[in-house]
Amino acid sequence: MTTPSDSIHDQWLRSIEALLQPYRHRIAYGNLRWQTTEWESGAERTTNLAVVYELPGGSTNQINVSYNHVGSRFSFLGLDADSEQVSENPQEATRMLEEAIREIPERRLARLYEDIERWFGEGKTSHEMFQEINSLMQTDFKGGSLTHQELKAGINHVLKLGGKSTPPRE
Repeated sequence: MTTPSDSIHDQWLRSIEALLQPYRHRIAYGNLRWQTTEWESGAERTTNLAVVYELPGGSTNQINVSYNHVGSRFSFLGLDADSEQVSENPQEATRMLEEAIREIPERRLARLYEDIERWFGEGKTSHEMFQEINSLMQTDFKGGSLTHQELKAGINHVLKLGGKSTPPRE
């Protein structure tokens, strides 16, 4: 028997699949993919949507939205990942998911910059840092590799940091 909450849930999942499809398996979005799982515990039935993506170097990240069928409630971590949000409004869950997906390229670039700054702090030469970046380009781990735009930004960041370490000319 289909309940009204199942209808809301099914409609929401169809809209989310349409939302996610353009980003699926794109390197700029960390080889984004998703899976739904469902489980029951007594009278409770829950569906979880897990959206998975990688940052350069292969760190895997996950965005989850759970739907409680009995209570018709969506649960998800806020974008700050500090607090769980609960809502009966599917648009709120969708909005959070859209925002999180839009931020993936920025998160990937921030991670690349953090890695470059760490390498710089470890005393790696520019040549060694370029080798590290090159290895990211050639990784078999699709979502952990770099786009050409990320490569260019990474090289510019290495050059910028390297320029700070050279003594001023007299």
